[in-house]
Amino acid sequence: MSKITETNPKGAGRKRIKFNEEDYMNIERWSGDGLSEAQIATMLGCSLSTIARNKRTNDKFGIALKKGKIRAIQAVANQVFQNAMSGKETSAIFFLKNRDPENWSDRAEVNHNLNLKEVLNIAKNRVIEGTVEYNELSSQHVLTKDTLSKD
Repeated sequence: MSKITETNPKGAGRKRIKFNEEDYMNIERWSGDGLSEAQIATMLGCSLSTIARNKRTNDKFGIALKKGKIRAIQAVANQVFQNAMSGKETSAIFFLKNRDPENWSDRAEVNHNLNLKEVLNIAKNRVIEGTVEYNELSSQHVLTKDTLSKD
């Protein structure tokens, strides 16, 4: 990994590192292997700020990082698919949950609409009237207007 350095155009600081083709191939491979940018910086013998700067200013550098990640994701996705198709249950479940979450989700989403103001007003009216009605669905007593005349 030989780095060609050039003079910093601003004149201050260290010389800038220029990456060669071998470096780009290594960056792609390391990125695909799951190395972090900090780890890649260590492998290249440069700082994390050099990595960040090259991502912004050097298209070839950014592409090498992205290509490595994409190839790794693609390889894993293909393996999950192959496992699912060969009858491996865990892979099949994972695949279906991610590809068709509306039909293959662990949790059901239930939306309740409750008008709390209306519920509180009904309860308030029952308490003001001072009546009690037995609720057949549970063993609770519910205050209503009608039960006052029955007592």
